Amino acid sequence: MCFFSDSALSCAEDNDDNYPDWQEEEIQAAKRCLDDDSHFLALPSQYDVNEYGMMEDFVYTLNNEHQKESLLIALQGKGAFRRFKDMAIHLGLEKEWYHFRDEQYKRFVLDWCKSENIKVDI
Repeated sequence: MCFFSDSALSCAEDNDDNYPDWQEEEIQAAKRCLDDDSHFLALPSQYDVNEYGMMEDFVYTLNNEHQKESLLIALQGKGAFRRFKDMAIHLGLEKEWYHFRDEQYKRFVLDWCKSENIKVDI
């Protein structure tokens, strides 16, 4: 597994040779990765995960109409993530939400690994 800073990856992609000596090794490794991507796979980004959708899915698992309505209202407009979290805490659903979210992330990772033919032992 290889990790590169954004600046190292930018230098490697742009063939920019104007960087400090201490970055040499990382930039050369990034260049090798870009030149032969058959051995490397980019991980999903934060934009590949739909946490807003996870929040909506969680709401629809609830049986209590008051809780459901309160969380749906919290999801509307700017600041929805913070309001949702605050409302989940207020309603005593914080543990349930985080458990649900963790399971959704786990499913996302397993599905991604399967789509990339990566064997996972659980």
